[in-house]
Amino acid sequence: MIKNIISDIGNVLLKFDMASYLCKHSDNVDVDEFLSKTVGDKNWSLMDKGDLSFNDAKNYFLSSCPKYKFVLKQIFDSYLGDVLSIHHNIEILKEYKLKGYNIYYLSNMPVETFNVIRKKTDFFDATCLGGIISADVKLIKPSRAIYELLLKKYKLNVKECLFIDDNLDNVLSAEKIGIKSIHLKNIDDLSLELKNIECYENN
Repeated sequence: MIKNIISDIGNVLLKFDMASYLCKHSDNVDVDEFLSKTVGDKNWSLMDKGDLSFNDAKNYFLSSCPKYKFVLKQIFDSYLGDVLSIHHNIEILKEYKLKGYNIYYLSNMPVETFNVIRKKTDFFDATCLGGIISADVKLIKPSRAIYELLLKKYKLNVKECLFIDDNLDNVLSAEKIGIKSIHLKNIDDLSLELKNIECYENN
């Protein structure tokens, strides 16, 4: 029986939309090129993991992508907060909290970014019982170790957990250690996906 819901943050609880931001704030930007040279660069993952400091990552990308220096500076000066917007899925999980589920978060993200977004909503402090941010523990999804750390930290029974993530690799990794999971392909489908899980659990 599911008692604990563990949620990713980006594109589950907050919409991570770099492309829309670029279109609004930069002229003649090649979105695919920008994304490949930033989010698709190994140093972005190192930043998420905490192996590369946020400031060092900022300096690296400003140096490696000079043609996008202006928009990159805007994004990093906001600690990535400008490309993350609150989604109504937060309200959905608040409702599940009222139903008796324990809510946790598990996200690949710099600590600086998390500190910014937790000020945008009371969800992480008032609704969640806790969670893990990758850069804070120097581990990153889909590494098995980060899931095991969360389970150990909060003394969770793996058979009582449900994990939600938009990244298939992260979902598959969670399932390998026995965590029932939802691969959220569309951020707007969370309510339906959770109802399907409830129906399955109750049958």
